[in-house]
Amino acid sequence: MLKLDKLILKSFIGPFLLTTALATFILLIQYMLKYFDDFVGKDLGFDVFAELIFYFSLNMLQVALPLGVLVSSLMTFGNLGENFELTAIKSAGLSLIRVLLPVFYFVIVLAIGAFFFNNHIVPSANLKAFSLLYDIKKKKPGLDIKEGVFYGGIPDYNIKVKEKLPDGKTLKDVIIYDHTDGSGNNRVILADSSKMFTMYGDRYLKLELYNGNYYSDEETRRRSDVNRLTRTKFDQMDIVFNLSSFDLKRTKEELFQNNRQMKNIAELTSDIDSLNESVWISKYEFIERMGGFRYHLVDKVSVMLDYFGKKIEQDTLSEEKDTEKTPLTISDSIAKVQMETMDPTNRPDG
Repeated sequence: MLKLDKLILKSFIGPFLLTTALATFILLIQYMLKYFDDFVGKDLGFDVFAELIFYFSLNMLQVALPLGVLVSSLMTFGNLGENFELTAIKSAGLSLIRVLLPVFYFVIVLAIGAFFFNNHIVPSANLKAFSLLYDIKKKKPGLDIKEGVFYGGIPDYNIKVKEKLPDGKTLKDVIIYDHTDGSGNNRVILADSSKMFTMYGDRYLKLELYNGNYYSDEETRRRSDVNRLTRTKFDQMDIVFNLSSFDLKRTKEELFQNNRQMKNIAELTSDIDSLNESVWISKYEFIERMGGFRYHLVDKVSVMLDYFGKKIEQDTLSEEKDTEKTPLTISDSIAKVQMETMDPTNRPDG
């Protein structure tokens, strides 16, 4: 390699890495803004965001590479022309095409690497990214009890507070509807005040209720009897809520593998062949069910025989070769349809 090639590549690679990283960052921010509403209030940790950004960065890199090559090429040769280095190179007897060869070879190698990257790495990254994004969308918002509004984020409970002090823990005039028995609003807890705590790494929520009453309306077994209302007065009562429903639950990635963005060229080709096979099987079965009205479809049946009929005939013969009755092949079916077509008595009237 000549010193000239090293000079040009050294001038090109630096701007290329910088512009590619900058383009990837801009495209990533623009892409992530579409899902900004799905991230708000979910209490997602840094590790979840880092994982999602990493996978989407791999997805955006394939789009940023052409832009990085274009901008870095303009910057490289623009700087060479500004410093009169191109003039010196041309005065030495080298053509402009010869000056472009190092960058050309670099882009060829980059294109080959990008092809294998898009064929193997990007589908796997898309699978992990979109499965994680789906789980984030399904995740419940974080615990946020507001004043004067019933909060139903905790399963089987509805909580309402009249006032929430600035410390974020003290609540005033608390109403709790207990729906754990599935019988409606038959259990109600009223308290003058309460303190709210989280325990065991935010896995559980503890409410310390003060100066209140617990009401329970229990239905009797016989309809003729009056329901029994029980009231229990308390000075302090503790309730512990399980917050496992707020965790990010991961879905099996296998459920997302049928999407085209998660497949490489070989898998897409296999799906295309399977789809074409299903389409022709459906067409063949449709024609077979036409009965006496199929005389005008003989040409289409012949085309299907040339395209797909031999394979079906071979599969049918291999499956039924041990049976006593000789199977009717597709060629026989086509001949039978043609004979029916030639016989005017088999055609429908009119």
